[in-house]
Amino acid sequence: MGHIFFIAPSSPGSLDRLSQWTLRWLLENDMAEDSTMYTCNTIEEAVNILETALITGDSPALIIFDHADRPTDMNIAFSKRLHNSIPESWIVEIVPDSMPIQKDDNSLYWIRRPLTEDEWRETLDQVLRKTPTPQWADADN
Repeated sequence: MGHIFFIAPSSPGSLDRLSQWTLRWLLENDMAEDSTMYTCNTIEEAVNILETALITGDSPALIIFDHADRPTDMNIAFSKRLHNSIPESWIVEIVPDSMPIQKDDNSLYWIRRPLTEDEWRETLDQVLRKTPTPQWADADN
């Protein structure tokens, strides 16, 4: 299935529960064997690991980016860079209620916090089973 990246530069450790839910979902759906999960607590760490994967030709299957309680300008800029650089990968952004969302942009996948396990399982089902490549990407399934 591929690489899954959990990126939380503003709140290290905030994605622990999501990574556990994701692993459980992968195991239940017989998709864990070919999956590698990475957690990145800084943007620099995420850039280094993502670059390595892309150099070897392995686009991530899924990137989860947590904006924490207050998105920073640096996080928003990095999010835009991700979307522009890797359109063939799903990028799910977890945002606080206070963050404005561009509702007219269908290329963004946002989830409001707090997030329940059922909501996360539905998201994984959508992005990893029903539509494994974002509809706006030119990549083949």
